[in-house]
Amino acid sequence: MQELQMYRSTSFEKVLLFLAVISILFEPYLPFFSGASTAFYVFSFIMSYTLFMRMSEFRVILKSKYFIGTIGFVLVCVFMESIHLYPSYTDIFRFMNMALGMFCIAVLCRDKKAIDVIIYTFILSTAIHAGYMMLGPMSSLNSMSAQGFDEASKARIQAFEDFTIHDYLNQTSVFSGLGTILAIIAWYYEPVKLKRWILLVVILFCMIGTFLPTSRTGALVLFLSLIAFAYKTNVKIKKWVIPTIIFGLLIFFIVPEVVWVRISSVGRISELREADSRVKMYTTIVQMLQKYILTGVGCGYYWKHWAVDNGLTNIMTIYEPLAPHNAFLMIWIFWGLPAFLSFVYLMYVFSNALEKKILFDRQKASVYIFILMIPVIYLFYSRFHHKVFSVGIGMMLGARFWNIFEEDSETAENNEEIISSEPEA
Repeated sequence: MQELQMYRSTSFEKVLLFLAVISILFEPYLPFFSGASTAFYVFSFIMSYTLFMRMSEFRVILKSKYFIGTIGFVLVCVFMESIHLYPSYTDIFRFMNMALGMFCIAVLCRDKKAIDVIIYTFILSTAIHAGYMMLGPMSSLNSMSAQGFDEASKARIQAFEDFTIHDYLNQTSVFSGLGTILAIIAWYYEPVKLKRWILLVVILFCMIGTFLPTSRTGALVLFLSLIAFAYKTNVKIKKWVIPTIIFGLLIFFIVPEVVWVRISSVGRISELREADSRVKMYTTIVQMLQKYILTGVGCGYYWKHWAVDNGLTNIMTIYEPLAPHNAFLMIWIFWGLPAFLSFVYLMYVFSNALEKKILFDRQKASVYIFILMIPVIYLFYSRFHHKVFSVGIGMMLGARFWNIFEEDSETAENNEEIISSEPEA
């Protein structure tokens, strides 16, 4: 156990983890320098620190199947992009940055306290986001009414247009959904009554923050994550009935009506076909499958000509290209079937690092649900290289590489043996 002590995260490293989460989730509000976000500079510093101060640990990552699989996917994308007109490697570069970020997070996250820094910073950030929206856009939403998806979408744009967050609504809702489930898991396992009451207030704020951006994806992430958590932890549903009803009523009356009009549009298919850019895009993508199925069209060509020429645009701005709202489809359209299959295989490789026996363990449950929701988010979100994923996957890899969840066991091996036992690809 004394030998393991030297491999625990230092206080400075926990501060770096805190700054990483803050810089990502508050990216819209933080300044940009020379065209780069604050989060970019934070992660650049973390990368430098890792290379200079934790090279021995980082070397373990470099030998792993996770790093080798990531490089393999990147090389496939680079090759497929290079065979198309107007090659652009921006999205590949961003994915590589995310990947390096998650490997650095894995190096810094070497004990349970470090995992808690990430989890509780995520929860706190979600609650603060909600407070910001309740003090600002919520009053505008309360004064609006809408009939149908189209009017609700226009009301959403109008309510948020004067706020920094207006270009990040879907992302804010989705990641608030993650923060909400992390708060619910923390409440479920918290033994201290006072802290449980505090967490209930935080959960209420987080839920409001999930719904206020009027994103259907955020609501779906929250709903599915709740089901997954209840199923995996054998939650006694009867005990959750009354709290669920109370929270449901509170959320229903607090959140403006126009929000529910837009979210409930999921059940009105005929209306969505006429007014929803996402449905229009999915229909178009399916119809022209033969144009990209094997080799894709290239990232550069997609943004320069192909998307607009083939109708992959917003309904209201038909001359501006729009992302497919689906990370899997985006990769497939950009770089064809080889990249799509490589990406799916890469996700399978990373799934091997996930601890799936989460019963009676708050941290295992938090990491498990976080990782489980990433493929769900990919189904409705095109940014497959978002830095938030680097935080979640970094936690998972840290737990895997440093055997965090087994470090208190009497049969745990010393860290040198843990490192040497990491399988290579």
